[in-house]
Amino acid sequence: MSLNQSFNWYQTRKKQNLVSSKSASLELVRKTTPNLDIYTAESFRRTQEELDWYRTLYDQTPGIYLTLDTTGIILSVNQFGANCLGYAPRDLIEKSILNIFADFERERLSEILTTLFNNSPEEVKNSEFRLNCPDSKIIWVKVKARILVDGEENPRILMVCEDITAYKLDQNSTQSDSYFRELADSAPVMLWMTDDLGVRNFFNSSWLKLTRRKFEQELGDGWLDNLYPDDKNLYLEIYEKAFQEKEKFQIQYRLKPTDGDYRWISDTGVPRFDENGNFIDYIGCCIDITECKKAEIAVRESKKAAQAQLEEMQSLNRLKDEFLSTVSHELRTPLTNMKMAIQMLDIGLRKEQQGFCETSDSANNCKTNSNNNSNNNSNNNSNNNSNNNSNNNQKISRYFQILNNECEREINLINNFLDLQRLDTNAKPLVLENIEVFKWLEGVVKLYNTRNRNCCRQKLKLAIQPSLPTIVCDPFSLERILVELLTNACKFSPTDGEIIIKAQLISDNIQFQVINTGVEIPSSELPLIFEKFYRIPSNDPWKQGGTGLGLALVQKLAKHLGGTIEVESSCNRTCFSLQLPRSR
Repeated sequence: MSLNQSFNWYQTRKKQNLVSSKSASLELVRKTTPNLDIYTAESFRRTQEELDWYRTLYDQTPGIYLTLDTTGIILSVNQFGANCLGYAPRDLIEKSILNIFADFERERLSEILTTLFNNSPEEVKNSEFRLNCPDSKIIWVKVKARILVDGEENPRILMVCEDITAYKLDQNSTQSDSYFRELADSAPVMLWMTDDLGVRNFFNSSWLKLTRRKFEQELGDGWLDNLYPDDKNLYLEIYEKAFQEKEKFQIQYRLKPTDGDYRWISDTGVPRFDENGNFIDYIGCCIDITECKKAEIAVRESKKAAQAQLEEMQSLNRLKDEFLSTVSHELRTPLTNMKMAIQMLDIGLRKEQQGFCETSDSANNCKTNSNNNSNNNSNNNSNNNSNNNSNNNQKISRYFQILNNECEREINLINNFLDLQRLDTNAKPLVLENIEVFKWLEGVVKLYNTRNRNCCRQKLKLAIQPSLPTIVCDPFSLERILVELLTNACKFSPTDGEIIIKAQLISDNIQFQVINTGVEIPSSELPLIFEKFYRIPSNDPWKQGGTGLGLALVQKLAKHLGGTIEVESSCNRTCFSLQLPRSR
């Protein structure tokens, strides 16, 4: 076959893609061919090998190379680039280039590709874009694109994407670090950070302002130089334990500025981890709590002083109670003897008075039977002696009554003292019983009338609500309250006045009231009448006196029984109201 024949043969062959043609096409050549045919076949083989080599070079070039049509459809992509994007070439070809970019980047990319066709083919557009390739480690790329004109028709876009992820992350990290440092320096608290080995590598300006040292002096373990010696070992122990466990820690220590006194610092450190759970560093926050510590110390000292004062007061209280108890017991014995002597004296005086009366009667009888002629002088002398003896007896009786009343008053005073002491120390146990109010109250009033018929000249009237339920209470304490209230009412009520004793059910409580008339307690004195030894000035019209402990004892007993005592006084009427729970 001649050269022309060979060329014609090649021209008449169906056009083949040289990139994809195989050397097997040489099998069409006959065994005996001229030199020209051999040369042509060899040329084709070499060309095919070069194309294959260029294709391999294109596929394996470290970069992302793409060819697009005018609509942004991917016509080709190298193997290495497709792999970097997390795809196979066949997954990208004939797909839109916009698919591999983030949604918010697509409009900007479209605008850049469109402007390529309006400018010179030699112009290269480049810009940074964020990808959206889930299986790729590449996040950011720098895109370079230009127009490739293949003759007059079918212009194409050549695009090269350069991986700039590391650069962008480093840039973002630098910006974040700069922003963090700016933010940290403007923070009103002291901040510090460590590296992944736990060594401090950052202190903000608030820290440096407090310590008055340079940044370089504080780095590493330099900041520990200003710690109080005893606190340094404690801090290191707590920090090393927290660092081993990679957990949060909090500690208080004393930190000394270069030219100042120690300041109390509250230090809190928190570990940071990356998205994979790997430890990054510690970040800590410190607060100056010196003033709080001073206040805390002051409060502690104040509490200690208050506790000491309280203990001293309790000790004095105990001494007072012991003194009162001792004195009361010591006074009770002679007063008991005095009371007994007074009673014996009363008996003796009564007998003497009876004897005197009998003697007087005998003398009168004798006078009747004597001589009627006796002179008037003798009769007058006899009458004078009789009058003198009568006056003497009245004086003795009055003095005796004073002695008896004052002795009784002193005995009541001592008894009240002892009862108040027992109530203050809760040493008086309750003896609870079911009390039928009507029957019990009637008995208490009758007994009071019998014992106090000489000093209580008022009329006692009972006003008890019908069908009152029973009350669980200590009858002795309740009787003591009512007796004190009745005694108080008798003292301040006019003779032949009326004192009303009421009992009624209010909710689940029983209310006892003692009401008297004739004397009104000033409103300014009402809050004070339950205090020990308090007496209303100039408010004892009958001058009967008192211990000043009766109402204080009443209030203590009411509280001991779980109840309350109140008083109202107006319009010459005074009412004491005792309210007790029905059951305990």
